[in-house]
Amino acid sequence: MKSNRRRKQTARSKEGGISRREFARGATVAAAAMAAIPGGALTTAAFATTAAAVAAAQPEQAAVEKPKLSPESLAEVEAKVAEILRRHGDRLDDAQKADIRRLVREAQAPLEALRAFPLENGDEPATILHLDVAATAARYPAPPASPRTIKPAAKPGA
Repeated sequence: MKSNRRRKQTARSKEGGISRREFARGATVAAAAMAAIPGGALTTAAFATTAAAVAAAQPEQAAVEKPKLSPESLAEVEAKVAEILRRHGDRLDDAQKADIRRLVREAQAPLEALRAFPLENGDEPATILHLDVAATAARYPAPPASPRTIKPAAKPGA
């Protein structure tokens, strides 16, 4: 048995109107899309111009900033790229595939540096939380030792 609310929503959707739930979904998607788009790229022409400028600048940067990687790291990069393209390749165009290859390659150099750092299983973290009890007590004074007692009201006729 349908509830009254469902009957009303069904009747509204049959009339050609939009339900509150559909409106909220659409508004959420529109807000997320607006947040993801840079301020100057709200028009398609501006977006196409921006994309073309980025694509033109990328080969120059790639030629200048290619990190030197060991053969093992290059093999790892190719394996990661192959896995990404296996999972998502049918939804990507050639420019996006090139971007993925570039980004994975750029991320490999910091990963090598991180792996090269000597670390044992029992090593302590670099930063340790030290509480300053005096500063905490000055900022947040302790509550009174005994709360004020409230005397119960006298019974009538007592």
